[in-house]
Amino acid sequence: MELVYFLPPILGAFIGYITNVIAVELLFHPKKPVSIFGFKIQGLVPARSREIVERMMDSLSEILTQDDFEFMIDRAIVRAYIESDLAKRIDEIFDKYPLSFIRDIAERSGLVARMSLAISDSIAGVLKDAVAKNIAKNIDLREFVIKKAQEVSDEEIEKIFKKFAKKELRFIELSGAVLGFVIGCMQSLVIYPYLT
Repeated sequence: MELVYFLPPILGAFIGYITNVIAVELLFHPKKPVSIFGFKIQGLVPARSREIVERMMDSLSEILTQDDFEFMIDRAIVRAYIESDLAKRIDEIFDKYPLSFIRDIAERSGLVARMSLAISDSIAGVLKDAVAKNIAKNIDLREFVIKKAQEVSDEEIEKIFKKFAKKELRFIELSGAVLGFVIGCMQSLVIYPYLT
């Protein structure tokens, strides 16, 4: 007779967990619209994936600025230079001839050599900045991401979403079990006077 009081919490936990697992799956499935009793059903993410991407782009465009792109491009140019043959050749020259030797040559050749080095460094810096600004100005992140989103399949979107929100989705499933258990306990308290 006392087992009757444990039945509502156990059933409530089971039903709450199962319904939340189904609700989480309904976020992604069915991928294509299915007609059931005249109602069209489709997973929320596949049905609204383009709208989700659009909203994400609106949010990103508010956060990312042209200065951010200039920074990224500037760093990319510097990395490309470091990895280039020119950088390797300059390193070879410094390995072959000690820095003091190059400095001696610069001092012997006088002011003209130092000025030419300073001018070439400033020209390289200005060119690098101009290139970075010009490229950054012409980048359309929204267009790129929307194009990429159109190439991504619903399965890949599901994997990305589940990877990103794995803990939160698991929490939703388990919270169904907890809420079902609590409601079951309240039901047991309500029926207790009638069974005793």
